[in-house]
Amino acid sequence: MTKKHAQNRCILENILPSHVARHFLEDKVNSKSKDLYHEARDYACIIFITITDFSKFYMELDANNEGVECLRLLNEIISDFDDLLDRDEFKCIEKIKTISTTYMAASGLYGK
Repeated sequence: MTKKHAQNRCILENILPSHVARHFLEDKVNSKSKDLYHEARDYACIIFITITDFSKFYMELDANNEGVECLRLLNEIISDFDDLLDRDEFKCIEKIKTISTTYMAASGLYGK
C-alpha cells in the first residue's frame, strides 16, 4: 500500500500545485472537503506565452533532421522558461503546464 500511496502522491504533485496536492493527500481531511477545493486570493495572475506561427516554422526537411531541430528549439525555449522560474526572484511564479507551443504560468497562488 505504501508504494501505491507514493505513486498517487507523485501523480497528484505532477498535475496539481504542491499545496493543493498536500490538501488532498492529508489523512485528516474528511471526505466532503475532498470533493471541492478553493482558496481566496487578493491578487493572482495567469500568463499564457505562445510561440505564434510555430506550425509555419516547423518543417520536416533533411536540413533540419526531419523536424527534430525545430522541436529541439521549442524544447530549449520551454526549458529556458523553466530555468527562469527556478531563480529566486521568480519563485512566486509557478508553471502550470505546457501545451504544444503555449506555456502557462501563474502567480499569487500562495499566501497573502
